[in-house]
Amino acid sequence: MVLDILKKHQVVSQEHATATPLTGGVSCEIYLVEDPKNKLVAKRALEKLKVEKDWFADTSRNLFEQRYLKYVGNQFPQYVPKILHSFEEERLFTMEFFPERFKDWKKDLMRGQTSMVVSQKIGDILGAIHKVSWHEPIAEGLFKSDENFHQLRLEPYFESMVSIHPQLAGQITALCSRVAATKHCLVHGDFSPKNILVSGEEIKIVDCEVAWYGDPSFDVAFLLHHLLLKYCHFNNAAYLDLAVAFYTRYRRAIGEERFLVVGEDNIVELTLMMMLARIDGKSPVEYLSAQEKSHIRERVIRLLGKNITKLDLLMEGVQHNENKVC
Repeated sequence: MVLDILKKHQVVSQEHATATPLTGGVSCEIYLVEDPKNKLVAKRALEKLKVEKDWFADTSRNLFEQRYLKYVGNQFPQYVPKILHSFEEERLFTMEFFPERFKDWKKDLMRGQTSMVVSQKIGDILGAIHKVSWHEPIAEGLFKSDENFHQLRLEPYFESMVSIHPQLAGQITALCSRVAATKHCLVHGDFSPKNILVSGEEIKIVDCEVAWYGDPSFDVAFLLHHLLLKYCHFNNAAYLDLAVAFYTRYRRAIGEERFLVVGEDNIVELTLMMMLARIDGKSPVEYLSAQEKSHIRERVIRLLGKNITKLDLLMEGVQHNENKVC
């Protein structure tokens, strides 16, 4: 289907073009498309996401992804792929193909490769994107994607857990209301290690279809919760060090005045709630054992009940105890 669309628009050869599926997330079709003259990546949004539970989302998110790449590309072209072709009606676009030397950061992390330099640079990049789009009218106008953000994040991650954890219903509802109402800057919305490509110290950000003008604490917490879950899985304090390095450099890059608005307390609460969501929400992580999930769930619910507001207390709270995970 994707190849047929590209042939129709004469992007690739009618006779010699091929499309090879690439690994990616749960929400799209993504292919490496090649012919004698071209080598590019094509991406098309899916209406029904590839997860066990029913999860549907408007394919217009593909348009917001294109806008993110263009907006950030205008400011920081070294950090995102360049869009080559855009076909809005088909919810499809093509972008440059990065050399094979680029690997998603998750692969390194799952192999125990923990680079402080990479983590620091990621903090620098995210802080810079948030800073340049902070209360910026063009960004605010381009990314009015509240409905998409709700479909892709607030409902599947948090609201879907209310029936599983009714004792947290009030806290979950209040968190979702706060996040939805916060409007400060351009948010990636899926700022995960799998969406950060790394080659040495070069960084590329991809898969930004959840792009939204809203709450910057969401992006910070999104990366932090991934690093903390990997700490829980591997029982390796290096992942905690990565989290602190990322957080510290982000705070410096966005500037203290803006960071105080972002709110350390908001970041901490979101990080904990995301850890729980990746166990009991619609998009669970794949590498945790049943025992690990049980211990993380117990620890996170206890920490949520303590209403902690500082990152150092969060780090202390998730650390291993009595040889148990997390």
